[in-house]
Amino acid sequence: STGEDYCSSVAVSSGYAMKSGAHYAEFLITGTTPCIGIVRPMPGLDASAYQEGVCSFTEYTNLFPDFRAQRTDDWGDSDVHACDFCCGSGRMNWTDWYDDQIDIEWEGREYCQSGDTVGMLLNLDEGTLTIYKNNRRLGVMMDGLSGPYCWYVSVYKRRTAAESAVSIKRGTLPDSD
Repeated sequence: STGEDYCSSVAVSSGYAMKSGAHYAEFLITGTTPCIGIVRPMPGLDASAYQEGVCSFTEYTNLFPDFRAQRTDDWGDSDVHACDFCCGSGRMNWTDWYDDQIDIEWEGREYCQSGDTVGMLLNLDEGTLTIYKNNRRLGVMMDGLSGPYCWYVSVYKRRTAAESAVSIKRGTLPDSD
């Protein structure tokens, strides 16, 4: 999507919905500092309808009705439909798609920068999302999670900024605590 001086992009691993168990992924940050997190799978959402505007799963309340319309019974009881870690500040955003909670501080938070690797452990047996930075555990960022989620990355940067990228790979959980 585009704006006057800024541009943004959102990528969702929509082909890989995590429904149970523990899942660990690593995100290598290059350039700008993205927001990385989890979002409900929404296979019926027409992504092309959001190409010309800024798209975010947690901050643009005008989009929330579209996202809520994708709800299925397998989402379960958790009201956390999207939750992300903002690398530039270390803060958290989350939403139930009625209201949003933005720039929330959480115990263990640290910012990240280009060259850092952010690890995320989504444990649906425990209902937690734990954050790692360069193989070091920062802490549990969110709890009370249930139902299916997909990984996603949101990048928002000045048009004149250096090239930005985020790569994702299935990781091996670090041996730190």
